[in-house]
Amino acid sequence: MKWRSIRIRDHPSINIHDTLNPEKGLTSPRIDGVLPFIRLPRSQSLLIMGQVGQDKIFGALESCEKLRRTSLVRGDRKRIFGDHGKPVWYTCAGVQVSRNSPNVLDAAPSMDALPMNDWLCLMRVMRWAENCFEYIADHEVVSHIRAAKALLDFKTMNIPADESITPAKYFGGIAFGCNVYLRCHTDEDFTMSVIQVHLKGRTKYELDDEPVVFFCFPSLGVAVPLRPGDFLLFNPLIPHCISSRCRQSDDVMCLSMFLKSSVVGLNNNQLLLTEEQRDRAKLYHSIALNQPNLPQRQRKALKRYHNFYTQL
Repeated sequence: MKWRSIRIRDHPSINIHDTLNPEKGLTSPRIDGVLPFIRLPRSQSLLIMGQVGQDKIFGALESCEKLRRTSLVRGDRKRIFGDHGKPVWYTCAGVQVSRNSPNVLDAAPSMDALPMNDWLCLMRVMRWAENCFEYIADHEVVSHIRAAKALLDFKTMNIPADESITPAKYFGGIAFGCNVYLRCHTDEDFTMSVIQVHLKGRTKYELDDEPVVFFCFPSLGVAVPLRPGDFLLFNPLIPHCISSRCRQSDDVMCLSMFLKSSVVGLNNNQLLLTEEQRDRAKLYHSIALNQPNLPQRQRKALKRYHNFYTQL
């Protein structure tokens, strides 16, 4: 396969959205009433990083990498790439659906050997990401996931070996890779996801650090620079990808925190709905059907589901 490098800064169809003011966040016009992405003000991102510690984060991630590696080929739609001459790895931690039974596992079996200090560090990273989610996401987005949690009580990321540690509020898993980038894709996630980048070898980040990668939305014609420590909240249903590194000498770690729709659905299509769940489903589809700009294809699908729940 032949490769052609496309420079983001010079591409006529890509606009770089950025602000150099560390006290200001970054966002974009809404699409169907939803913000495509929100970047937290850099000053707040670095304040959060001071509470966790970069060295501890890298130590925990490298421990995970030694225990479990995810295939760099996750089907034709999600193929993970790396730069030549640099070590490449990609790992996931957190709850996951079972492929052999209608269950949701607390973690992959290989994660049982992860030291408790590393688990606690990953949970701290997850909790700070969730704090960012609560702080900058639209009220409707946060209310939506809270309502789903109350109705379904799906699993979120936890420490399998210690039930005394409170599980995460919203997100089910965390994925991270070193010197990797994905082809443009969408994710079957239930709510907005959070991504963060780190730079190996740095024990402290500065407000005026240069970008290390770009988070791109090709269908929107937008690229968002990410500096080490930045938090970016984004809609995973919009096609997106991460660029290669801005500097070949860097070792860049990309983290993403997410909640899979299959986890929210409890990985079991045979479960019967409760009366409250049926009522909520009918209400949701009724509201959605009244949206004036709803595409005809979605309107037909929603009407079909609405009729189904009404007959139950």
